[in-house]
Amino acid sequence: MGFSPDVLVATLQEVLPGYTETFTTFHPAFEAIIAKGQKRKANGPWIEFGLVPGAPGQVTTLRSGTEVIAGGRRQEADRANAYAATMIYAWDVPGQDLREANGKADLLDLIKKYPERALDDFQDQLARQLVSGGEADVGAMLTFNSDANYDPKGIGSQPGIFEWVAPASQGDTTFGIAKNAVKNWHHQYANISSFATDGRQKLSEAYYDASVQGGRSLGDVDLMFADRGTYHNYLSDLDDQLRIVDNDLKKGDRRPSAVRAGVKFMGATMHLEHEIKTGASGSFSSAAPQNGVVYGIHSGTWHLFSQGSDAKMETAGDFAFRGPDYLVTQDMWRYQYVLSLGMYCDNLRCNFAVTGGATA
Repeated sequence: MGFSPDVLVATLQEVLPGYTETFTTFHPAFEAIIAKGQKRKANGPWIEFGLVPGAPGQVTTLRSGTEVIAGGRRQEADRANAYAATMIYAWDVPGQDLREANGKADLLDLIKKYPERALDDFQDQLARQLVSGGEADVGAMLTFNSDANYDPKGIGSQPGIFEWVAPASQGDTTFGIAKNAVKNWHHQYANISSFATDGRQKLSEAYYDASVQGGRSLGDVDLMFADRGTYHNYLSDLDDQLRIVDNDLKKGDRRPSAVRAGVKFMGATMHLEHEIKTGASGSFSSAAPQNGVVYGIHSGTWHLFSQGSDAKMETAGDFAFRGPDYLVTQDMWRYQYVLSLGMYCDNLRCNFAVTGGATA
């Protein structure tokens, strides 16, 4: 019987939305950002945004009524920027596979073998890049790890977001602004000597240091991503009755429950992030994160933006699908996923990193 390459396209158009959504449901950071409506389309390859990490004005007390209003004289604001990273994941389907396919079962097998596995691989690389960096093929995507770099648009490498030093000692340039060059432009940080000694204390300190920065308008840190050692040390340290697991699987979510499971820490959910590789052979060159890493994310301070709008031309940029194109020198049909995505934070002080938690 066989199938035309276009039959694969028609079938994918029906199932692709469910597959592409697994990226946002796969990683809770993206899901939380999108759920709060903080995703938009960019008009160009980059976005410039206002940065007000401190307070925009000040109070003037009136006593005689002749005082000069001082509002605006303490304007703590600047302009930062972020670039969208454009990446294309291409895969080929042999013509022989299409010719030999017979019936719906074989069509389903083709879907599982090629486009589904391709999208899974693409998304897994992006997840590793986000929390650990060092992914050569998707190194344009932002990373949290300051021991790694990312280069979204060929303008030069930029260090990852979270440094492993106290706020006052941070100096990396993030989104075009050097940390501490603008008041409060830094993230919170703490280091655990051993989890049994001060693990929960240091996590609590960093959590509160970050959460109180946003004030009443932003609320608390809501997401935490921990390496395996830190996560299990925290679980072991909890009393049984306090182990409240958050297994937030939604209808139609294709990911296994273990990926989405988390445990409550204060007002946040701590997720086991298996892509954070610690130890001497892990993803970190600095000594402190080799002993464990926890990222504390205030999703209300993070934003996503994509580039592209015409599905028939440059594509919409959200794992958009295009093809097939016949490779004239081979018996192959080529398909592509196109992603053009940027990510930035406009209030770093509401986020934190804690190291050392994998040490018992």
